[in-house]
Amino acid sequence: MREEVKKDVLTVVYSALFLLFSIVVVLPYMVQFSTYMHERAHYTILKSYGVDAAISIDLLGTIPDFFNPKTEKLGVTRFSLDQYRQLDKVQRTKVNTAGIVSDLVVLSFAALYLALTNVYFFYKVRFTRDYDFVWILAVNWLLIMWVIALMQITIANITHEAGDVYMLVKYLAVP
Repeated sequence: MREEVKKDVLTVVYSALFLLFSIVVVLPYMVQFSTYMHERAHYTILKSYGVDAAISIDLLGTIPDFFNPKTEKLGVTRFSLDQYRQLDKVQRTKVNTAGIVSDLVVLSFAALYLALTNVYFFYKVRFTRDYDFVWILAVNWLLIMWVIALMQITIANITHEAGDVYMLVKYLAVP
């Protein structure tokens, strides 16, 4: 009886450690990856129009910044505002919406990967009878948490006053 209790306690401890590690370490870096893709989209469009730009992301501060409610951005694209103001309305729109489109692409790929992973696991369980539910739950946990975080970030980027849509409206007036 003692060995059975010990095994159950270890299962609970390992599960708790996995959940803690995935929330504290893995999820912030998954979100940081999507932030980098978002900023890279802005950077690419800005560079194509000849605007001086640079991406600023702090990989060492990812975890503390992710859990700090006062942090507005995990990364930012710095660019010449004077050169940006010289762009026409269509070009400014492309610059600002590039990040949102990038967010939606990453979100779509994460959701697609989640679906394909579940089809693969279904195949393993249904037809080969070769499965380990720990891995199924772990992969699903990580992907679902990432998709939820991406949805929240994309919505915030569209609706928040420091988001891309508000910045576009703020600077849309062409002199």
